[in-house]
Order: sequence, then C-alpha cells, then structure tokens
Amino acid sequence: MARVSLEDRSRQFVEAAAHVIAREGATAATTRRIAAEAGAPLAALHYCFRSKDELLDAVYDHLSRDYVRALEPLEEGLGLATTVRRHVRRIWRRMMAQPHEQVTTIELLLRVQRMRTPEESENALQINRRMYDGWISSTTRIFSEAAAREGIEPAVPFEEVARFTVAGIDGISLQHLADPDEERYTALVERLGEVLIAMITGRIAPAEDAVG
Repeated sequence: MARVSLEDRSRQFVEAAAHVIAREGATAATTRRIAAEAGAPLAALHYCFRSKDELLDAVYDHLSRDYVRALEPLEEGLGLATTVRRHVRRIWRRMMAQPHEQVTTIELLLRVQRMRTPEESENALQINRRMYDGWISSTTRIFSEAAAREGIEPAVPFEEVARFTVAGIDGISLQHLADPDEERYTALVERLGEVLIAMITGRIAPAEDAVG
C-alpha cells in the first residue's frame, strides 16, 4: 500500500471534517466521525492534529486561504470589468459544485455564539476575522491589480468593495440554501458583478445623508 504523506493525510481530514460539519454540525463532528469519513485510522488524525480545535482551525484556513487557491484561475492581463465578472462567477460555480463548504462555513462562523467563556468567544471571534480577512484581502488584490492595469482610480476603496463582494455572495448563497433555484441566483450573481463594477468606476449614485 502506498504511503500517504502527512500533507495529503491532513488535507483528507480537513476535507472530511468539512463534509461532516455540513451534514451533522460542528458539535456532532467528533474526531472519530471525521476519521471514519476520511476512511483513515483515528490515530492518524491525532497524529496530524493535536486536537479537534486544531483541526477546525485548519478547516477555517481551507475555507479562506486555500479556498481562493482552489478557484478556477483567472487569465492574466484581464481588464477590470471582465475580472470582476469572472471572479464572482467562479466563486459561485465553486459554491454550486461544493455546497457543503458554504454550510460548513456558516456552522464555523456561528461557533462564536456558542462559546461558554469570554476567552473562548474571543478566540472564535479572532478565527472568524481571519477567515474573512483571507477572502477580503484576496478579492481586494484581484480587483486593485485589474484596475491598475487600466489606470482606473476607484471611486470606493477596494477593501470596501471586497467586503461588499463577500457580503453579496454570502447573502445570495444563503437564499439559495434556503430556497434552491440555481437559475434565479445565478442571475443575481451576474447583477452583483455589475454593481461592483459600478461601485469601482463611480457610475453608482453616492449615498445621501439619512433623513428623519
């Protein structure tokens, strides 16, 4: 039998954990169930990860930093509008292909609400921030580099646009999970791309001061 490297075995456990969490919830996702999902010995899981919390941290990283790396590559040298459209489309295609990842993300993000001590809550909050920071920083970089190629100065800071991108995708995916309709929500993703382009280029009306 071929020897499985530590890196490959760790990845198997991370992917298995994502499936178990999506199906049964973070609390029910014991190391024993995760090992069974991966088709590997429990001892191998404990060799790769010292605790369940360490494994969940790795799942967080997978769903932020590694998630971006797993997306379809963008062609080099694309203009801003094409980059924005293709970026939101490839995120959406990934979500449609791997719906359990979004469910797992939601489960993990909500852990902060279930912590029993202030220290646990603060730790969970920091992990949540790290997850979103991964999505936001990569989106900021992708959009800013595309704009720079065309000499476009953003009407709205790129980080704000990136946060709006993530918020939009999150909202659309939640609606789809609640009431699946791929055609409807794919159309909304297309609309999100157009709004993002308008935000960056300044073709969207500025917000007015609240009245009353």
